[in-house]
Amino acid sequence: MLNKTLDYSKLLLTGNEAIALGGARAGVFTAVGYPGTPSSEILPYLSKLKSGAIVNWSINEKTALEIAIGTSIGCKRAMFTTKHVGLNVASDPLMTLALTGVRGGLVVVTADDPGMHSSQNEQDNRLYSKFAKIPMFEPSDSQECLDFTSKAFDVSEEFDTPVILRTTTRISHSRSVVVFSGKFPPKKDEKEELENTKNTYKKDIEKFVMVPVYARKRHKAALERLKRLIDFSNGSGLNSIEYNDKEFGIITSGISYQYAKEIAPFSSFLKLSFSYPLPDLLIKDFVKNVKNIVIIEELEPFIQNEIASLGIKLKGKEYFPRNGELNPDIVLSGFKKAGFFKGKKTDKEKDADKEFDISLGNNLPPRFPALCSGCPHTSVFYALKKLKVPVMGDIGCYTLGALPPLSAMDSCISMGLAFGAAQGLSLTKSSHKKTVGIMGDSTFFHSGITSLIDAKYNNAKFTAIILDNSTTAMTGGQDHPGTGGNLSFNQSISNKIDIKKIIEGIGIEEIFVIDPYNYNETFKTLKKALDSNNLNAVITNRPCVLYPKKIDTGKKFKITDGCTGCDLCMQTGCPSIRLSYGKTGGKSANAEIKPIPFIDSSCIGCSVCKDICVFNFIEEIKLS
Repeated sequence: MLNKTLDYSKLLLTGNEAIALGGARAGVFTAVGYPGTPSSEILPYLSKLKSGAIVNWSINEKTALEIAIGTSIGCKRAMFTTKHVGLNVASDPLMTLALTGVRGGLVVVTADDPGMHSSQNEQDNRLYSKFAKIPMFEPSDSQECLDFTSKAFDVSEEFDTPVILRTTTRISHSRSVVVFSGKFPPKKDEKEELENTKNTYKKDIEKFVMVPVYARKRHKAALERLKRLIDFSNGSGLNSIEYNDKEFGIITSGISYQYAKEIAPFSSFLKLSFSYPLPDLLIKDFVKNVKNIVIIEELEPFIQNEIASLGIKLKGKEYFPRNGELNPDIVLSGFKKAGFFKGKKTDKEKDADKEFDISLGNNLPPRFPALCSGCPHTSVFYALKKLKVPVMGDIGCYTLGALPPLSAMDSCISMGLAFGAAQGLSLTKSSHKKTVGIMGDSTFFHSGITSLIDAKYNNAKFTAIILDNSTTAMTGGQDHPGTGGNLSFNQSISNKIDIKKIIEGIGIEEIFVIDPYNYNETFKTLKKALDSNNLNAVITNRPCVLYPKKIDTGKKFKITDGCTGCDLCMQTGCPSIRLSYGKTGGKSANAEIKPIPFIDSSCIGCSVCKDICVFNFIEEIKLS
């Protein structure tokens, strides 16, 4: 753990950890966000630094940014962290914040996910920077993550604007050496702060009240600010030219710079770190001095289009894909298409004149991701599959309930969609069965409450299921209002919000609380809820098997002799139940010989498979 006396230390940090350290070095007062891969590690690491910052998870991204805005209006520095789709949730305050400007520096960290490693889309949030007319930094390693985070606060205050710090999955999670020199700013006491007139709250209606008469003035100010930022982009030194072979040139930013540098180090480079607004003079100078230039960037042709707006036509997306994450092989292929290696050999080709595929991925059988062994959501999805009802789903690890063999979820589009979509689908009467909306506890707090209120208000008729596993599991087990813990207050449980009481407060009368490890009761309760013509709610009450600590019930189960290989237990998708290849069971009803499943040592003893086996061929192992 770092401390306030740290000086001239070399550290091996991920990009996310370096951003946290940069925020601490810059004296961030409030740091807030909502967990979302690949940004989730920033705030927990910042909370461990003991820098004096107030660090908390918020109920959703919009609320988090609004807290950061309030901190900035109060003359203190604030940081808001989110994954790319989370910025959509916070876009309403962001777009108007771009007009009002700031007092204390305000940095918006957005972590994009090219390739959709853990996301429902791969939108390019560089477009938000242009959309909102606010500046953007793009670090290409952990050292730049630290330095640019600190610099972003300075730019924010100098130009009276929020600043976007944009990373991607590869930058967020890769480690590189960071040199950290200096100490965290000392935390001043409240009396000393109040005596400092610079940090005293001041009323300024024309700056922060965006009614049309004031907003029109602020929009003009934002456009003038953009002109000044272009001058800054040209002269700040953040964007740099590296002249090598002037026959070949590359304009790039972020992780793409690292790939390009690895594959074509002989080229000249224009590296864009302050990537919006673009440095028009630097670009024109580079184009004048280098013969063949390509633009390499992940996802959208953002840089390419911005340069085209200067009247300079360069190629980029003609050689590199517009979807997915780049890697050295893709970059090499693009450079070859662009003619960068005519008469040259790559480092690989110098070692061997033939190309060969060392990828194991092409030879491995496909494997669907699955819910964990003993996951409390398994029995609910298995029951919904048997009940054959339409299920509007949501964002979380429980989205895996949509995949085979469970295949029990029919939609997954955005956070908090489930209850609204369930209401809309039920209105169509396109299914003769009652509709289900299903989401986790963290998602319920994030954006499910409002849609459930809307359902009650509009007299909707569907069953709302909240899978309460007492954590935000998909992103690594973060706290939320239902756990009662938080980053700044994680030593004690306080202000725990009861989901059942919220639903009662909405006015929903039929509320069922179930133990999902009891499959028979789970099935019976769900059937009862679905047979009712009312809006009702079902809440599960088993914690996640992994967070905050791995759970083992102390029980183990086995499949006994006589199993016919009927496949019922395999249909739960439990990773602990596997097929015994090379062995066969007895004859099944259709006279086929089938493999016998077995339960391996990863079983945590949830007993769901025992309830499902109608032939009673699963029994508990008596442990000594």
